[in-house]
Amino acid sequence: MSVEIRIPGRTISLDRLKPGACYLAAGPDGPDLALVVTQEGRRGALLLNRRSDAGDLRLLPGLATDLDVLELRGAVLAPSGAIGDIAFGPAAAVPGALHLGDGSAYLCGRDGDGRLATFDVVSGVASAIDPGDLPHARRWRVIVPEAGGVVTLYEAESA
Repeated sequence: MSVEIRIPGRTISLDRLKPGACYLAAGPDGPDLALVVTQEGRRGALLLNRRSDAGDLRLLPGLATDLDVLELRGAVLAPSGAIGDIAFGPAAAVPGALHLGDGSAYLCGRDGDGRLATFDVVSGVASAIDPGDLPHARRWRVIVPEAGGVVTLYEAESA
């Protein structure tokens, strides 16, 4: 018996994706999973499966307009593991964690210049919220709805 893993999505031009959308694209070391974000009116990508040496999620400014990617329609970022895995503590101590609060979730990314930015994962918009004041999940996942259930596309554990 063979099992075929299928990722639900559709090919689309990257410039057509709205902030808050997740996509897969070919990267230099394999597929890149990213969240489209916007900061000060400029679009970028928060790489969900690539980290800096310090464990921070990488923030890539600017998006190529002529690139076709696989849009992961309906993708959601959610804590993974037991409820007891959600903790409080300084955000700087837990790079790459999913921060939870006020009905939304937040991820922090660091750009090439070392600047840190916090993004609402639903809207993709940069937020002034201090993630250090929020509970966080060290383990989180990207899930995509499919055929009456969900497929876990990616599991992350913070550094």
